[in-house]
Amino acid sequence: MAVNGRAYDWESVSIRLPHDIAVSIEEISYNDERPIEPVYGKGSIPIKYGRKNYTASGSMTIYREEFEELKSSMGGSVYKGDPFKIVVSYADDGSRTVTDTLPDVKITKIDTSAKQGENIVGKIKLDFKILSPIKWNKTEAL
Repeated sequence: MAVNGRAYDWESVSIRLPHDIAVSIEEISYNDERPIEPVYGKGSIPIKYGRKNYTASGSMTIYREEFEELKSSMGGSVYKGDPFKIVVSYADDGSRTVTDTLPDVKITKIDTSAKQGENIVGKIKLDFKILSPIKWNKTEAL
């Protein structure tokens, strides 16, 4: 197969947090699910299914200065602030832009560490719940 273009890379990703475009971010991950439960009647094969609740969550790793900006934009506490939106866009020259929107994000956990010998300290991992359906490239999950 011939190589016909460049794939999205980290330079292609733009992440908007409540305070602005994040520049001190190392990673973002998000997912959603809508499990089903098989319903059985006579025999060992499901005859129908029931839907369980939709859930969405994620995490991101940011540097201390970005965390402080986020915290400040939320009134001093990432736990007390209102739910906020994260917009993740993937764009490259010559490619169409793909935009995922994570509405109503609430941070649930802050995890940080620093140790001797690391060349970069002050990374903070934030876990979050997404309280409304993710819009995958502008199309709502549900």
